[in-house]
Amino acid sequence: MFINQIRGQEPLKKTLLSSLQSSQLPHSQCFIDSSGRGGLALAVALALEILWDEESLAPHLNKGKEASFFLEHPDLHLIFPVATSASVSSKPKCSDYIKQFRSFVSEAPYGGSNDWMLSIGSENKQGNISVDEIDLLFKALHLKSFSGGAKVCVLWGVDKLNVQSGNKLLKLIEEPPEKTFFIFVAENELDLLPTIKSRCQLSSLKPLSADIIKEELLNQGCEENLAVFYAANAEGSLGKALESFQNTEQQREYETLFVQCLRAAFKASGNKSVVIDLMSWANTMGALGRTLQKEFLLYSLHFIRQALLVSYQTSSLVHFQSLTGFKIEKFAPFVHSGNAQELIELLEETCYAVDRNANGKILFSDFALRMTRILNKKEL
Repeated sequence: MFINQIRGQEPLKKTLLSSLQSSQLPHSQCFIDSSGRGGLALAVALALEILWDEESLAPHLNKGKEASFFLEHPDLHLIFPVATSASVSSKPKCSDYIKQFRSFVSEAPYGGSNDWMLSIGSENKQGNISVDEIDLLFKALHLKSFSGGAKVCVLWGVDKLNVQSGNKLLKLIEEPPEKTFFIFVAENELDLLPTIKSRCQLSSLKPLSADIIKEELLNQGCEENLAVFYAANAEGSLGKALESFQNTEQQREYETLFVQCLRAAFKASGNKSVVIDLMSWANTMGALGRTLQKEFLLYSLHFIRQALLVSYQTSSLVHFQSLTGFKIEKFAPFVHSGNAQELIELLEETCYAVDRNANGKILFSDFALRMTRILNKKEL
């Protein structure tokens, strides 16, 4: 995986290669990638450009080495969020998961932190980069370079550092070992520690065009009608589009669950017996993992926004394709000026609560009852 293989981001790629060729690459920089636009992929690609020259690269390319092989360079240090799992019961370190992470970067370079945690069986936990991890990095970078050239640290999730870890890293950035480059990736610029942020050259990745995303989906074997749909709804995120394609059955399940909630909500108005159906639905939702709950809510938010666009007859902006045969045109009139804002706020508030480990059954019971009240409001 090298820079010319990264989709989109042409101005930034040109700047990086130019800086590298002229030996003016900053020793610490940070890519801001909010949602699957290629921040991790670009960081790793830049690291490989620094470490592998044409002469050392050619023999391995001729042998058809897999992408993960190049990530095993001894002067490449990969740091990423980790958590306990079935295979690591306490004090997890990056070294415990390094093989999985190399595979993840090779196979899902546009994946996000949730995808990574899911891949290691820690989907209901928050990833962490401990101060002990930064201590190990400090020692490793102060050793002599294996190849006699540069050393590169790619740190994915720098916005997830706590103050203690951040301060430890800050000392390393301020007094870096000779020929050492730091390439950071953050999902949320606002969560970056100010001391780290002020010492990095920041570059925000731009949303990818729908055409680029569609082309990549077609290359992955996606049907054209679904490729158009996923690309239009990806909000410039190739990672999001690829996830939707790879999880078509999961998307179908989200749609089924949301439609069940909608139908029960409409029936529940003036019919107390249907409340039992709503509570049964809430129990089903509460039993899902936190990652799936959040993905369901984000899907539902998209569903409501698309219905609102249909309701206001802005067909050119509507990109909705049902996976269950649901007719959004029949539902759209029930999303209007009298309740649209409340519906969106309900979904966003519930998503916020999921992030903070709220009890699932209680949370979705409240969600279902509030949905019933809001959907039955009259238009202003």
